[in-house]
Amino acid sequence: MHEKLAIIRLDHNSYISLHVQLHNQLRRLIVSGRWQDGERIPTETQLSRHLDISRTTVRIALQRLEVEGLIQRTAGRGTFVAHQSQEHAASRTIGYITHSFHNEIHSIMLSSAETELRSAGYQVIFSNATTLAEEAAIMQQLLDENVAGLLIWTSARPRADTVAVLEEFQRRGIPIVFIDRLIDGIEADYVASDNFGGAYELVSHLISLGHEHIVQLMPNINGLRAVDERHRGYAAAVRDRGLPVYAPWKLDPPERPEFHETDIYSLVGEKSQQIIEQVVRLMNAVETKPTAVACINDILAIITISALREIGISVPHEVSVVGFDDISMASHIGVPLTTVAQNAYELGKSASKQLLDRLEGDDSPPRACTVPTRLRIRASTAAPLVDAERMVST
Repeated sequence: MHEKLAIIRLDHNSYISLHVQLHNQLRRLIVSGRWQDGERIPTETQLSRHLDISRTTVRIALQRLEVEGLIQRTAGRGTFVAHQSQEHAASRTIGYITHSFHNEIHSIMLSSAETELRSAGYQVIFSNATTLAEEAAIMQQLLDENVAGLLIWTSARPRADTVAVLEEFQRRGIPIVFIDRLIDGIEADYVASDNFGGAYELVSHLISLGHEHIVQLMPNINGLRAVDERHRGYAAAVRDRGLPVYAPWKLDPPERPEFHETDIYSLVGEKSQQIIEQVVRLMNAVETKPTAVACINDILAIITISALREIGISVPHEVSVVGFDDISMASHIGVPLTTVAQNAYELGKSASKQLLDRLEGDDSPPRACTVPTRLRIRASTAAPLVDAERMVST
């Protein structure tokens, strides 16, 4: 029994509820065949002690497995893997892969997707890929488990073996829906926020305040569709008003560039100093300072405000700063952030609906669904100072 417990791990810092994490892990062990039909599984007490969670949390996870027909609980004897549980589960199982359950947007999307799929009679196996190798391995495992469909927020630079596994999904007729990012060569449905429109509206707001020197701050990574679309939105907004399009300021990631766009959400702690120093260098390197900085996401915007404060530049009095996402922190920092809100709930719901359409026989060409965003105007933006363009670096 010790070996069974050793392979179960929960993340107590995740946005995903502990009972959901436990249910997902136990379900995967059963569906994959690692725990065989009729095999006894750990007790509530054993799981509770090993994972440092309450028995109530364990009980909720086990009750869900019992309702799904994956386990049988017998008073006085214990809990066992139900007979034919693998065949029962695989045909009604959806795989969901992302790489940041610590990110609240991803957490909301997962919750929404799971609600939609459960209402249609499907169960969800969610997986958190933290490296490129892990992403490919998880995809292969889901393929081996014969999932009915796949929802995926892929890495920025997927490996060749990842693409090969996705091609095998399609050869077997298993539908795929991409969220936020596409992979070249894989023709599949796609759901994303209106990154172009959101950035266009955000920069238009800055221009309406009187800003003419606006730069965009982003990670130094190519081929990331959301980043590219937000840059196109920025460029279109300034170009439509006859203003100059400045080259974006690009930040080098402190680690794991393949996942940098998501990793940056973890930088508000000790690692944020690395990004702050880069922002300071970029600002000090130009003689004519921008009056506004449009950041690719909220975390970069929050870090940018800290960087500007370090060199004595006030937000928004001297420089306005905007983000993108509308994470919960955005409205609670010292200078509440003007940003664009993504509708994470609708992203998860729309992706699930597209997948369900395919599972019900829709064989139309792949389609893209764009989820609208909403401008949130707060205290980090204001009209530029008359002499802001003449601020000189020291």
